[in-house]
Amino acid sequence: MNKVADYLEFYFNADDFRHLAKNAITTTLNTKLNNHLNRLKSINQQLGDKQFKISCDKLIPDIFRKAKNLLQKNPNSLSELNRRELRVLSFALDYSEPGNQSIFSNQLELKSVLQTFDNNWRDSYLNGLFDCYLKNWESKNETKALLGKYIINKLDKYTGNRSVLKSLKLNSKYFDYNNGDVILGSEIALKNISLTNSTKELKLPDRFITYPYFCKVILSFYEKKRNNITQYLDEISNSLVLHNNSVTNKRIISKLIIQANSADFVSMQESIKSMAFKFIGDPSISSNWLPNENATEGDINELKIAKGFLNEWITRQFINVFFERCINDNRRKRFWLKYSKKITQFKVFGPAHTKRILKSDQRISEYVEGRYQVVDREKNVSVFMFSIGGYKLIEFSHPGYAFYAYKNTNIYAPSFDAKHIQTIDTFRNGNMRRLVYRSGYSLYNYSDEGRLSHNDGDMNWEDVFSNWLSIKAGINV
Repeated sequence: MNKVADYLEFYFNADDFRHLAKNAITTTLNTKLNNHLNRLKSINQQLGDKQFKISCDKLIPDIFRKAKNLLQKNPNSLSELNRRELRVLSFALDYSEPGNQSIFSNQLELKSVLQTFDNNWRDSYLNGLFDCYLKNWESKNETKALLGKYIINKLDKYTGNRSVLKSLKLNSKYFDYNNGDVILGSEIALKNISLTNSTKELKLPDRFITYPYFCKVILSFYEKKRNNITQYLDEISNSLVLHNNSVTNKRIISKLIIQANSADFVSMQESIKSMAFKFIGDPSISSNWLPNENATEGDINELKIAKGFLNEWITRQFINVFFERCINDNRRKRFWLKYSKKITQFKVFGPAHTKRILKSDQRISEYVEGRYQVVDREKNVSVFMFSIGGYKLIEFSHPGYAFYAYKNTNIYAPSFDAKHIQTIDTFRNGNMRRLVYRSGYSLYNYSDEGRLSHNDGDMNWEDVFSNWLSIKAGINV
């Protein structure tokens, strides 16, 4: 065999050939190919996006008014509109003006418009209709179903070659007006497709992810992944950034908070807290956590429960940090941690340097600003004021200061909303009675308001405090 190779002067080595084959395409050539492919994808995306936009969008108000005037005269008079005007009208169905409601919100008008489209059908109308459909996905109006049926019917009959419309036809089950969005979210989760790529899966422009249609896509994805949700928090967070919808934020974050409050998912509370502040806001600002206009009873209830849990987490952290850094009193810390679930509001008042100390603690640094007020005349004493039941309760950082309890109805009680606090002594009132008197193991003469010291006698002060909180404030833990 070697002699044949020698005669022919042809030498072949399979291993060398395989090695050369692997390097046939150089790194430089491979980079160029990838760059060209990415450019083609970008061009394709831009072309697809243009199909869902109209170059003459400035005409929309004029065409809208013209169509409304024709509809008021005679529902069948829209035939006066030419094809160009009808295409503009397909993008103007949800346009409205003061005193002039949208065509989409009026079932009779929408039926007339869709009939006119039928009589003068062009496939290009689907782009505007589809844009309106997904943009108004969460509409409670019956017109959503009417428009949805019309679009699905047109997609079923489509036989053209436009890649976007072919993709919409192929994926028409995801646009069923009853639960198409839920099906999409579930399948994306099962196929481990990134939520942020969900528009690309449908050949839709990236900007469509801001549409309400994707609200339940994200919710459905969450439900499928909830048992392993810790692995997908970044995925959900990134999708909420792109989606940029307060309704979805409140729905998803509420569910995450409630889930993280269970023992199995307590490890993700820190991450969920950060997401809650990012996507909804500080729960101490009530307006941040108000239900949205069309919120269901279930949404409202979950939002309320979630806000309560979030407040509890933050309160527990503040109690830990305040009694560690400002007082270094483990007994008081342990005592009030037991009541943290009952605390509905709290605020810290004190000198500027104490605020800096609290802000330096990573456990609560991002929550201090809205929950700490610097007093005008600084003293090396801080106040932790919190609400439980019908009371404002006050603890001081200095061990020589008593604990105070004021009824919420007391007009002279310190205020959470006071713009200026002259001195910490504002929170003290030496003329107030003791909350309860004691002799040995007996307690008597309970007061509705007053003060108590943290001194032990035959009974620990914790037992005295608990007894008063149970009998007078109605708080038991």
